[in-house]
Amino acid sequence: MTLETFEKYKPAFDYITKNRPMHILEYGGGQSTYYINEHLDNLGYGGKVTAFEDNPEFYNYAVEKGWNTKDSIKLANIEMIDYDEGIVRYIHTLDEVKDVDFIILDGPDYRIHTQSNGTPSGTTDNIQVLTNELGRDIPFWIEGRIGCQEYYRDLGFNMVTEWDEVKG
Repeated sequence: MTLETFEKYKPAFDYITKNRPMHILEYGGGQSTYYINEHLDNLGYGGKVTAFEDNPEFYNYAVEKGWNTKDSIKLANIEMIDYDEGIVRYIHTLDEVKDVDFIILDGPDYRIHTQSNGTPSGTTDNIQVLTNELGRDIPFWIEGRIGCQEYYRDLGFNMVTEWDEVKG
């Protein structure tokens, strides 16, 4: 796979190309982080990405595959915020991301983090938390994760692209 064939993130890459965010925050780091770095290098305006990955095995795999070329992927813990609603949060300091101006949410693997009824969680609340803590709207894009998209849509947030359609 190459940057040109990595279609999964096309809406995010289009946003980056047009808006040139200086600090991209990605929840769920891996191959996508590598391609974001490659895209930023090709654009040459000085943007950077910080990615948080919660799964140590996948983090190690990403390192072995050479996807962490700029030490952009950081291992982070996940905290279950609401067991009944299935809301999780990546744990990291605000200082690491206080200048973020674009967020990509493509993690965690909700099947690993289960609700009180045993079903997979479905929402990551970090976008909401950062918006509140930093006191400003931060453009974001969510890859798939329809339940998480619905959570933010219900709160009145606007994603940089149209919300994905729920496919039946």
